Amino acid sequence: RPRMEALLHFLDQRRGEPFVVIFDDIKRFARDRDFHFKLRKTLMMRGAKVECLNFNFEDTPEGEFIETIFAAQGQLEREQNRRQVLQKMKARIEAGYYCRAKAIGYRYENVPGHGKMLVPDEPNASLIRDVFEGYAAGRFETAAEVARYLREKPTVSDSMTRGRATEILRRPLYAGYIDLPSWGIYMQKGLHKPLVSLTLWQQVQDRLDGRANRPARGDLHEDFPLRNFVACECCGSAMTAGWSKGRHKHYGYYTCQTKGCDFRGKSIRKETIEAAFGSLVRDMTPAPQMLAVTKPMFSDAWHMRAAQAKAIRAELVDKMKEIEKRIAAILDRLIAATNGTVVRAYEGEIAKLEHEKRLMSERQANALEPQKSFGECFGMAMAFVAKPWILWEKGGFEHKRLLLRLSVPGTLTYTRENGFLNPEFALPFKLLGGADMQNLQMVRSRGLEPPRIAPQRPQRCASTSSATTARDIR
Repeated sequence: RPRMEALLHFLDQRRGEPFVVIFDDIKRFARDRDFHFKLRKTLMMRGAKVECLNFNFEDTPEGEFIETIFAAQGQLEREQNRRQVLQKMKARIEAGYYCRAKAIGYRYENVPGHGKMLVPDEPNASLIRDVFEGYAAGRFETAAEVARYLREKPTVSDSMTRGRATEILRRPLYAGYIDLPSWGIYMQKGLHKPLVSLTLWQQVQDRLDGRANRPARGDLHEDFPLRNFVACECCGSAMTAGWSKGRHKHYGYYTCQTKGCDFRGKSIRKETIEAAFGSLVRDMTPAPQMLAVTKPMFSDAWHMRAAQAKAIRAELVDKMKEIEKRIAAILDRLIAATNGTVVRAYEGEIAKLEHEKRLMSERQANALEPQKSFGECFGMAMAFVAKPWILWEKGGFEHKRLLLRLSVPGTLTYTRENGFLNPEFALPFKLLGGADMQNLQMVRSRGLEPPRIAPQRPQRCASTSSATTARDIR
């Protein structure tokens, strides 16, 4: 109670002065019976007398008894009011209306026929969709990257942490479901509009519960996009990066910090290694004729998968019927069970099967139904494959990390003498790679030594006493 604390602080600053603390009603004095007398004692210790407009405080056994009754009555009324509020909130939630603290991406609004309910709040709603889609697709590897992405948005609080980002990714509220185990409510279908599909939400949960396909760090820095993607030539471990303070400015370096490595602590200039990777990305650009050939092939595959949607829907229907049979069998056992532990185990299994059934139902309704047309999807994909260097040279930190994840399946080994050795790229770039990449694949298929992509080292001016020579070098 901030105001009560302010009152006590006021009295502490004026010790020895006589004060009278007046309350308009005894029910406003304290929230429960025990605290009532504790607060009275605290005020008396500070020399303050307590007065009430509709009650007389008496320091007699009879007066204390009556005061106890009034304090207990106030506590009873507050607890009854709290119970009524919780009952009404639970009933409204069971009816499908979420009525607790709002989440990022939603706001409360009076809707005709529904009262106050959650509605999408733009632009945060679009940010939440982007976060779920990006995490499920691997664009964000960790919750720390999600938090960093949200902190950069002006409509989101700067205090967004990794824990809060994880909480967002875990909330089924964004998929249209209300889950409050403390109230006995498990994945209740809500009436508010979901921001993501239940299938997408489940994909995010699977990634959160499993291990990331690529090692990732929570302390990545925007100044070093290749961090954790470049391996040491000696030990093969991922290299770290950081800034080193020079006499006049700071210099960026990539280094290996693995114990026992011969190159531990030996640094490589940031400009050198990133320029070499930029040249590597330029060589990934496929030939225009290769892009023209791929469109009919992808179109045939697209329509073939669309034709399979009907068969997949039928298969999902059979799986849902099997789940319903399993639920019915567990319910029969649940009715006969008397042990509390067994009952809770059966209830948990039924909740899991019901959730699986909901996933099957959503997949059946949206089985292989693309959200965009083939032309849009193919155009977006080919725009990236045709010019991947744009993300590296003109994109931000997230775009560069996205390029690395989509183009490099593992790590790139970098040597100080020869640059990147035998770089391995993702399948699309292997199939559609430019002339340099095709020559590289041809050399490897013949068992020959592949060419090495040398780094672009910055040119340095040699010291000379001649001003003319120095000007010519510049």
